[in-house]
Amino acid sequence: MMSVRPVPVFCIPPLLLVFLVLQLCCGRSPRPQVQAAEVRRGTLRIEVATNGVVEPVDDVEIRARLDGRIVEIPDEPGKRVQAGDEIARFDAVPVTSALAAAESDRLAALEALRAARGAAQLTRARAATDAELYKKGALTREAYEASRRALGEAEAQLAYQEREVPLRVSALDLRIKELTEQRESTNVRAPFAGTIYKIQAKKGEMVRVGDPLLWLADLEHLRVRVNIDQVDLGRVQPGQRVEVAANAFPGRSWSGVITELIPHVVVKESRSVSEGLARIDPPTNGMVPGMMVDVDVIVTEKPSALHVPSEAIFYRNGQPIVYRIDGNTVQATPVRLGLSSVTATEITEGVQEGTVVVVGPAPELEDGMRVELRPTGTAKS
Repeated sequence: MMSVRPVPVFCIPPLLLVFLVLQLCCGRSPRPQVQAAEVRRGTLRIEVATNGVVEPVDDVEIRARLDGRIVEIPDEPGKRVQAGDEIARFDAVPVTSALAAAESDRLAALEALRAARGAAQLTRARAATDAELYKKGALTREAYEASRRALGEAEAQLAYQEREVPLRVSALDLRIKELTEQRESTNVRAPFAGTIYKIQAKKGEMVRVGDPLLWLADLEHLRVRVNIDQVDLGRVQPGQRVEVAANAFPGRSWSGVITELIPHVVVKESRSVSEGLARIDPPTNGMVPGMMVDVDVIVTEKPSALHVPSEAIFYRNGQPIVYRIDGNTVQATPVRLGLSSVTATEITEGVQEGTVVVVGPAPELEDGMRVELRPTGTAKS
């Protein structure tokens, strides 16, 4: 009969068991948490983000053409006018009075010349008669000499008037022309159809020649004077499209095109910038001259580009890679890059559409490392 030998049982003390469990738990490293994004195909746009100010393509500054008091002018900007409409009016009484006085002075000067010629003619005739009478002894020598003196005075007066009156009339003609233009200028009329977008003067105010009154523009044709940072000058070219937005109109935008670059760099608020002009496509309603706007210049645009967030591109030994997520591990995958913007980068080789990749910032990753996807909303900034 076979005998059964008992198997020895080793008892592990309870304290030692707890220690071993703690060691096992503490020695296991937790999986790093990462965020992920899907490789997508779609439009990739490269932009230069900047700002600018709205201005009219065609505008005119209306200035006073005479000294005077304004009796009519719009109280507020925004009035729409047609070519030839009255947009301001001056008190015409002073210039009308001055014009009447100048015309009267001109008539008086011509009348003085006419009178001098008539007087000289009569004096000549009288002097000729007196000379005949003196020869016949019918006139005393004193009377004859008096007649000759009168003739000399009349001739001298006529010579003075014939010399001075034409000069006086010429000066008055210029004055009359000036005053006539000023009288016409008391009614200020719009040179073209447009909108009064800025007013400098007020009703009842006295102004002098050359003082600004108001600004008129065709607000259907506007442009943006764009600030272009010096580092972006090589990227921005005429013909590129722009998108314009304003804080005053959230969610709204206007489009246009760069028409001109002004190659002169100046410093604006610590920025070294040049300027470009971007014509805005109609309709331009809502935009007004002087409005500050945000401008995105579209440098290039690829309609069907395979791209990922720019934070998904990592570098290993100077070469771009992405960490492709395969199950719960990451695979370092070399890629070739194409276009790149601030937020997205095109991938031309290495991955396919729909591939899920890690998006940085991420901890130190290694090929084949097990990871855990970070829940949505817990991304670190």
